[in-house]
Amino acid sequence: MLLRASSKANDLNVSLSCAIGDPIVTDIEHGELLLEFTEKANEHPPEVKNISEVICTQIGESAFIKAAAVVAIFNGLVRSADAAGIPLDDTTMSETIHEREDLRLNDFLGFTNSSSTES
Repeated sequence: MLLRASSKANDLNVSLSCAIGDPIVTDIEHGELLLEFTEKANEHPPEVKNISEVICTQIGESAFIKAAAVVAIFNGLVRSADAAGIPLDDTTMSETIHEREDLRLNDFLGFTNSSSTES
């Protein structure tokens, strides 16, 4: 995993267990604040304004711009990868049957990459 390798190269302690609800354990400066921003940007967009103001106040406008750029880049990468035919997991397959039919997504060549081609 790239995060693991880059954190070792920079001699930083980074734990990914916070992704499953464990406390944040990191030596990354302002890591908790940046993680909160990332979560709100992805899951609670209306709350981004408040956390953005906190970031600008505590670590500066430049840090906010960089954090927002990283969030945007990762969102774009995921969308590009998904559009290119990244296989859907079983849960996504079962929960998107009607949407995929309505949008004719099953007709795309990339759909054959998914483990089940049932529609």
